[in-house]
Amino acid sequence: MDKPTASPHVVIPFDYQSTPYSKSNNTIPDHKDPDTLPPSKKPRGAWSTRFASALAHEVRNPLTNINLSIDMLNSAITDMELRVYVDIITRSSNRINHLINELLLYQEIEEQETTKHSLHQLLDEALTLTADRIMLKKIRVRKEYGAKDGKICVDKEKIDIALANIIINAIEAMPAQNGELTLVTRSIANKYVIEITDNGTGIKKEQLQDIFKPHFTNKPGGMGLGLSTTLEILKSNHVVVDVSSKEGEGTCFILFFDKVI
Repeated sequence: MDKPTASPHVVIPFDYQSTPYSKSNNTIPDHKDPDTLPPSKKPRGAWSTRFASALAHEVRNPLTNINLSIDMLNSAITDMELRVYVDIITRSSNRINHLINELLLYQEIEEQETTKHSLHQLLDEALTLTADRIMLKKIRVRKEYGAKDGKICVDKEKIDIALANIIINAIEAMPAQNGELTLVTRSIANKYVIEITDNGTGIKKEQLQDIFKPHFTNKPGGMGLGLSTTLEILKSNHVVVDVSSKEGEGTCFILFFDKVI
C-alpha cells in the first residue's frame, strides 16, 4: 500500500503547545502550602498529582473484581475458543495494572531516564501491546524494516505508550478484515525514521492541525487524550512528528528519532 505522501500533512515541532498551560502554572510558591489553598487556587501540579493517585486507587477497585472473575472463568471454561477471549481480558487487565503503576511512579520522578534501545525491538513490542486488537479486527500487518537496525536513546516505557497509541488509532480507523497496517524503518542522515501507515478512513484536511489537541476526537465516546499524550511523550524524547492523511485512503505517521552517537 502506498502511503498518502501527496495528501495534506502537518509537521509537529518541539515547541508545539498542545495545552494552554505553561510550566509556570505548575510551580508551587515556596511560601504557600498547597493544602491551605482553596481548590480553585491550588497549584495545578499539586492537584493533578493528588487526582492521579486517587484515580489510580479507584481504578484498582474494579480491576480487582475483574481479576477475581477471570480466575473463576479460567476454572470453569473448557472451550478453547472461548478461552482465547479470557486470555485477552487477562492481558488487558495486566496492562491496565502496569499503566497504573507507571502513573504512580511518574508522579514521583522529576526527570525521565533515557536509555539506548533497538528501533526494531521497540516497534515489535508496540505490536505485541496491540496484538489483541489486531487479531480481533483481523488486520494484516506488513513489516518493512530497514536492513540495519538502529539504536535510539529514549524513555522506553513512555515510547512504548506513544507507539501503541499511534497503532491503536490506525487500527480503529481501519475496516475489520480489510485493514492493512504497514510499519517501515529507515535511516536518513542523522535520523532514524519510523513510518506507521494505515488504509483507514483518513483525516479531513481541516482537522489535521487539531488531532494533537487535548479533547479533540471524532470517535463516539472518545476522550481525545490519546494523541495529545502521545505528542507530549514524543516531544519530551526529542522526536519530530510528520502526519500525512487523505480522507478515504488512510493516514501515515512519520517519526524522526535522533541517532545515538
